[in-house]
Amino acid sequence: MRLVTLLILSLAIVACNTSDPNEPVIETGALLINEFLASNTSTNEDENGEFDDWVELYNGTDAAIDIAGMYITDDPTDSVFWQIPYSAASITTISAGGFLLLWCDEQPEQGPNHVDIKLSKDGESIILIDSDGITVIDSLVYYEMVTGVSMGRIMDGGETWGSFSIPTPGFSNE
Repeated sequence: MRLVTLLILSLAIVACNTSDPNEPVIETGALLINEFLASNTSTNEDENGEFDDWVELYNGTDAAIDIAGMYITDDPTDSVFWQIPYSAASITTISAGGFLLLWCDEQPEQGPNHVDIKLSKDGESIILIDSDGITVIDSLVYYEMVTGVSMGRIMDGGETWGSFSIPTPGFSNE
């Protein structure tokens, strides 16, 4: 059932990404995948000096959200998802209207925002799942990426996605 739900939601999100960039956010008060870079060789580096792939989350609510206990995956057919650790709320909490980067480097020993997935330049899925392990918070399917070019919502939390030759990790896409 979980697989079917994830696949249907992924298809629905891809289908809805054709709207006007001036439209309001998808859902007021949402936690969303806002931008990602699936082939990073020199664009921005993590705290260890490495150029890792990343996913940026956006908190469109008026309250801070700790994502500890939530899951992320790049494979909707996998029944085991990577759980964001509970070990450091100061790192896993997104302020109201704020952003948080998850480094997709398969190096979770580097910290709670380093997840045990690696994004494919050739395209795949990114799925954020609530701490119940079932409820999909947000997801997307992307196709082949250009090295150093990110994809993100044109307006933070908006429906329309575009490419950014100058990625904006941790900052507004507007």
